Amino acid sequence: MTQEKPYAIGIDLGGTKVIAAIVDQNGSILSQANAPTQKEDAAEIVISRIGDLVSSVLADSGVGISQIRGIGIATAGIIDTNRQMVIFASNLNWSDVAIGDKLGQRFGVPVQLINDANSAAVAEWAFGSASGTDDLIYVTVSTGVGAGIISGGRLITGIGDSAGEFGHISLDPEGPLCACGNRGCLENYVSGLALAKMAQEQLQAGAESSLRTICEGELGRITAKEIGEQAESGDPLSISLMKQAGYYLGVGLTNLIHLFNPQVIVFGGGVMKNGRILLEEAERVIRQRCISRMASQATFQFTTMGAEAGVLGAAGLYFPAARKQVAV
Repeated sequence: MTQEKPYAIGIDLGGTKVIAAIVDQNGSILSQANAPTQKEDAAEIVISRIGDLVSSVLADSGVGISQIRGIGIATAGIIDTNRQMVIFASNLNWSDVAIGDKLGQRFGVPVQLINDANSAAVAEWAFGSASGTDDLIYVTVSTGVGAGIISGGRLITGIGDSAGEFGHISLDPEGPLCACGNRGCLENYVSGLALAKMAQEQLQAGAESSLRTICEGELGRITAKEIGEQAESGDPLSISLMKQAGYYLGVGLTNLIHLFNPQVIVFGGGVMKNGRILLEEAERVIRQRCISRMASQATFQFTTMGAEAGVLGAAGLYFPAARKQVAV
């Protein structure tokens, strides 16, 4: 890697949208563009579209490819960082897609893949409010639940780049069956999908709530966003749902604290945008259940990175702060 190259390109590849950005070593974005993923298209077409986004941000910024250290790609699913392949991503309908080789051949620069939760953890570590903290966990609560874990200054990825599946720790071995094949997974109690399902079930059973008015009687329209907003507005059912989710999140976080003894836990994801009540309940459970000294060593905060966390973390793989965690 040539140190005088001042920029890297970060790509956040989601099932709905792709974002590409040129980033400098301070985490400043020079140019950014996005486009619909259109996952119904063949993988080769989607990759070509991503390449066009990269070309667009290069042209817009006036930065030449000779000034780029590499391209980092943040994506959900199971990835192989050695072969730069997406092994399986349900949100993209991809299996065994060699995206790294294809973009590397097109632009002639190194390409790296990183799990999206891990990418957000790197962004927080390298550029966010937790910059320089060597023991950090980024927890995302959205459609699903995941975690990016930095311990002793290194990102924990596991042998198959799949570490941090926080949403699939089992809280109840006899609990509901999860899509992963396990039972009683945290994701079944805390995720956005779980919250919406629980709200719909209680409303169908006759519970009173402002959610009924919000969705105009169409219960399938209720999402975690509305539940969080109505909880903040004082709706008793929504508050109860957020507290219940917070209880289970607190149990799960107690396990994480006992395993990794973090200094900071950062929360992101759509559910946490209105997650004050949820996090307050989670903290109460942690104080009740966690080894007190370990609990007192951890602080909790919401992410300040916004929608750019994915591209910043992916680009951050090529800068010195992030290289302390991940070999590039």
